[in-house]
Amino acid sequence: MSDQQRTACVALPTFRNDILNGIALCAGVGGLELGLHIAEPGYRTVCYVEREAFAAATLVARMEDEALDKAPLWSDVTTFDGQPWRGKVHILTGGYPCQPFSLAGRRRGENDPRHLWPQIKRIIGELDPEWCFFENVEGHMSLGADTVFRELRELGFTVKAGLFSALETGASQIRRRLFIVAHADKVPILHSDRVGAGELPVQDEGRCLSGGFTIWDRQGGTALDADLAADESMRCSADEAFQLPLFPPAPSQFERWAPILDVRPDLQPELFGLDNGLADRMDRSDAAGNGVVSLAAAYAWRTLKNAHLSLL
Repeated sequence: MSDQQRTACVALPTFRNDILNGIALCAGVGGLELGLHIAEPGYRTVCYVEREAFAAATLVARMEDEALDKAPLWSDVTTFDGQPWRGKVHILTGGYPCQPFSLAGRRRGENDPRHLWPQIKRIIGELDPEWCFFENVEGHMSLGADTVFRELRELGFTVKAGLFSALETGASQIRRRLFIVAHADKVPILHSDRVGAGELPVQDEGRCLSGGFTIWDRQGGTALDADLAADESMRCSADEAFQLPLFPPAPSQFERWAPILDVRPDLQPELFGLDNGLADRMDRSDAAGNGVVSLAAAYAWRTLKNAHLSLL
């Protein structure tokens, strides 16, 4: 970075991003979007694309209770046209289907009818965003990710990616996921008309840049900054008001559930299975299983964006 660029950055009154619009492809129940709202205070979703009925209904419910931005909801990524949004959107997000790559499936890759990366690539070309933010399962690293990285570079993006776990942000499960942050080479990252939250490099330990992307392969990271720190408190003293923890305890942690259920007996630790044979619970479990832990998404975005900034 030149001395003139440094002076311009220092002279800015705030490091707030007030104009940062995003489109969410394969939005699920909005985990990536919630993560970006945590990491980028000025972020706004302007359109969702999701075909699963339960997930789409959840997005509508979250829009109604104002947990998510109110925006149009398109039903099928294969028919979504990015051209009308060109020049209006800064970030394209997506949790495209994991079944072609998951270690729990047949791993048919490009031969799986649920393989939607070609559609994501098409929309990137139509939309021409500044940033792309994608999430998928760990198995994608050994099947298909090399194609995604290569084709993003062919589209004119620099790619940073890494494996991040929910455990790193305080959750009781590992849920390790591959996150990808790509930035358009033709757009200066630090430009005067839009300086985003977190664009100044933050301290980050234990990351290793290799081959143009980041590989992260350990649990229990300590590099969370204050904004992403998980609330670990489970018990309060007698003279303090009880507060629910940020993440629920694991089902087997009975001693940690006890004070929670004393105050909130309506909460349901899943001690006796996931579904009870009910269709709505099946949908709920399916959405949770495929979902993104929002704090992990926020942490991944900030860390990988910082990796881009380290190239300045």
